[in-house]
Amino acid sequence: MKKLSVVSVVGAALLALGSVAYAGPLADATADSLWGIQLGGYLDVSYTYNFNNPDESNDGIGGRAFANDDNQIQLDAFQLYIDKLPTDAGEVGFRFDILAGEDAQAIGDLWNNGWGNDDDISIYQAFISYIAPIGNGLTIDLGRFAASAGYESIESPANDQFSRGLLFTFLQPWTTTGLRLTYAINDQWEITGGLTQGWNVVEDNNEAWTFNGGIRWMPMETVFIQETVYYGPENWNVNNGTIDSNFDGVNDTNRLGNDMYLSEESNDNYTLLSDLVASWDINESWTIGGNFDYINNEDAIDKQDAQLWGLAGYVRYNVNEDLYLAVRGEYIDDSDGILYYNPGWKDNSLWEVTATLGYTITEGLLTRLEYRHDSSDQEIFADDGIDAAGFANADDQQDTIAIEVIYSF
Repeated sequence: MKKLSVVSVVGAALLALGSVAYAGPLADATADSLWGIQLGGYLDVSYTYNFNNPDESNDGIGGRAFANDDNQIQLDAFQLYIDKLPTDAGEVGFRFDILAGEDAQAIGDLWNNGWGNDDDISIYQAFISYIAPIGNGLTIDLGRFAASAGYESIESPANDQFSRGLLFTFLQPWTTTGLRLTYAINDQWEITGGLTQGWNVVEDNNEAWTFNGGIRWMPMETVFIQETVYYGPENWNVNNGTIDSNFDGVNDTNRLGNDMYLSEESNDNYTLLSDLVASWDINESWTIGGNFDYINNEDAIDKQDAQLWGLAGYVRYNVNEDLYLAVRGEYIDDSDGILYYNPGWKDNSLWEVTATLGYTITEGLLTRLEYRHDSSDQEIFADDGIDAAGFANADDQQDTIAIEVIYSF
């Protein structure tokens, strides 16, 4: 879960809170020299080939929000973080993350809400953190921070796979802006709660708040279980004709919290997300994990409630200190036709399987080779050629191979 090597329970908890996902030599050095302030980051470059060979006018890779360009070298991300997070009651600190590159276009910046903007820079975390002297210490965060839901992370070095999964891409928030409270009851139990301005936005796109809360259980050092709930008016509301008239379904998707699809009714139509994550370090070599999401959208399709759910499984095997093999499998049931909105595309499902080989060449330099197969009941993936209407030909299958190089500092 959001890891570079074998998952640790402490690391998983910190990552879920949106704090340091990894630390390179620069972070270690600056922590001792700049009044405890840490600096760090990573540079991520990749190449992906889509075996569907989509037409140049529609050369994206379906089902992806990150690294979704076909047959070209991409500067996915140059990320820099600065932080001085508090550790004891009465202390105050901060966290600041800035990202440049293709990934920033997916996340959105502080002034441009939603996925798909044209900005190559994103400030996706910027918050003040204070530990109030209440009980064991109540952590209060105010600002923009990485969402706590999900097994995967915005930051590529913190994941086992190069490509982000279906659940991360379609069913989970990436960032939230508002207030977050965290309280550790003891060494095993921790609770969180807060109010945010929707999903993946800074400037609220309606006049209502979203509640989020969670509970984490760590029964032993090698086991991590977390349940997170989001409840607020963040649905698509595609029933009122707000979808772009050019929407043909091929490589086009809806997404929770995207202001492009919010309607005047969005203050009243609520979305419930229940997100369950678990991981287990079996031993030094093997780690397994899982992620289950259930979503209910009020009044989402043809003035009716709509549901969808997804399941993901993860396995990682460390061959040695430098080499690992990771496999991910996912399934999404979209029977109500929310993700790829097309009146004739109900009773749809998507699934994918990904195999990734990761090798650390030297300290801080990680390379990955990845093969991924995507499938859908409907023809939603761009294929070679253009049809008579001017849209890309479509297929119900998609296979890609990718190479990634990451330098973390």
